[in-house]
Amino acid sequence: MDLKDTIEQIQSHIDIVEVVSGYIPLKKAGANFRALCPFHQEKTPSFMVNPSKQIYHCFGCGAGGDVISFVMEYEKVEFMEALSILAHKAGIKLPAFKRGDYIRRTAAANFIYRINEMAASYYNAILIGSNKAARAREYLRRRGINAQTAAKFKLGFAPDLWDGFLKYAQKRGISQDAVSKAGLAIPGKEDSFYDRFRNRIIFPIFNINSKAVGFGARVLDETLPKYINSPETDIYIKGRHLYGLSISANEIRQKNEVIIVEGYLDLIIPFQAGITNIVATLGTALTVGQINLIKRYTTNTVIIFDADEAGEAASLRSLDILIGEGLNVKVATLPKDFDPDKYVREKSADEFSSIVASARGLFDYKMDISLSRYGKDTAEAKAEIISEMLPTIKRMDNAVLKSDYIKRLSQSLSVDEKAILIELKKVRLDYIKTPVTTTFKVPQEARAAESVIAALVLEDAEIARRIKDEFDIEAFNDQRIRKIIEHSFALLDDNKQPTAARLIHYIGNEDMSQFICHLLAEVENIIDREKTIEDCIRWLKIDNLRLKKEELASQIRKAEKSGDDKEVMTLIKEFNDLRSVKI
Repeated sequence: MDLKDTIEQIQSHIDIVEVVSGYIPLKKAGANFRALCPFHQEKTPSFMVNPSKQIYHCFGCGAGGDVISFVMEYEKVEFMEALSILAHKAGIKLPAFKRGDYIRRTAAANFIYRINEMAASYYNAILIGSNKAARAREYLRRRGINAQTAAKFKLGFAPDLWDGFLKYAQKRGISQDAVSKAGLAIPGKEDSFYDRFRNRIIFPIFNINSKAVGFGARVLDETLPKYINSPETDIYIKGRHLYGLSISANEIRQKNEVIIVEGYLDLIIPFQAGITNIVATLGTALTVGQINLIKRYTTNTVIIFDADEAGEAASLRSLDILIGEGLNVKVATLPKDFDPDKYVREKSADEFSSIVASARGLFDYKMDISLSRYGKDTAEAKAEIISEMLPTIKRMDNAVLKSDYIKRLSQSLSVDEKAILIELKKVRLDYIKTPVTTTFKVPQEARAAESVIAALVLEDAEIARRIKDEFDIEAFNDQRIRKIIEHSFALLDDNKQPTAARLIHYIGNEDMSQFICHLLAEVENIIDREKTIEDCIRWLKIDNLRLKKEELASQIRKAEKSGDDKEVMTLIKEFNDLRSVKI
């Protein structure tokens, strides 16, 4: 019996309601069970257990998964230990698995951890004691980083060698292929490999348990690319980690506030100066996975923007996600040409702390940006401001706050509150939170339709087979949805029904587990499922047709520029054929 068969056997003998109720008190809520979430603090129960799907989902913090995921998270144990706990409960004897049966979850992950720890020690030792790192030590000194801080963050240096770490690892019995799988080497020609990081300062990235999961690397000058980073591996998914959190977690909890910056040095320099409740986002917009990490320690966040990005619409929209996840969001803006690193070095930590202390609530911050952008002298300007502010208000759970912000919006723009409330009802943050209608817009609703299809595929074997007959995997543009559909099709080929519990362990990714549970929790609101699936299939086809037309139009433009008249005519015919397609 292999691992997947054992998982299914345990799942078939274990009731998630019985297991979860052994840890926390559950109350019946319709077809489901409800409780206060054990993974974050809350006063109103938002943690749901679904006995028919054998999954759990928290609408507050986003936690979700199957019974194995729950035991792993609650008991803080690895996959195989959680499986052992549940096997004991079910009276099932676990067979002695071969290493290959669970290499992805345990052995491979542990092996990469080992390689990463080896690499972190190697780079750190070179920084501290090698003549090859003299320039690197001077660079850190010029940037204001002292030896104690470098040691605390385990900074390192990758020498200017093509195979420095590869040779170091080989002497310790680690193959080049294994180093490559850990993201520390890149395949070259004829089965050769070379070091990913060369002649760069190394910033190890640690998970919350202080294990090295990846690395960032910076050049010693302004050569581009300035930074390169580890690729994603079995243990490193960028959107699930925050730089510095393992060091700053206790301070964040004690101060009940986290300062969020973007880069390594933007964190290290303030931290060295005594501002220790701080994390960095690894250069990306905040993800739900990172937000869930933050919520373990605080719900109060201060986002640091520099003057260049402070008014960017995309940056502001990304902050709405924090509101939707129940965080109290404030925004602080640094003066032009300053980032946290430079500001603390050239001004002071006290002045930086004053800027943090004067951070403004997201509503007020966005309102000022919108007023400066549009003014409020015309009805059109007011409509633009309201359209930008309402998604923020819509995401707020607190009815008192919503009412207050609507009133302030009304007074500031001299617009009747009733008119704003009417517009608020039109705001749709998530298509699958409401019953599906036929009034879609393309492509937004078409992309949302992918989510509905994926969820219904996991609920209904007939729908799953129908989708497999009508679509290829490439028809789905969202990568997470595509992964769900791909595994669902594979299960159908294996004469097995795609279910959430199966996919959670076929995919083996915490973020995907939460995403699957979120999808399933949301589609419970859909009333007419037959009508819904018809609409979703139609709009997915429309969107795929749109994308094909866009691609052909691009090819036609290229052919025209190159003067290939024959190719132009061929492509135009294909384009016209697509225009005649009726859906």
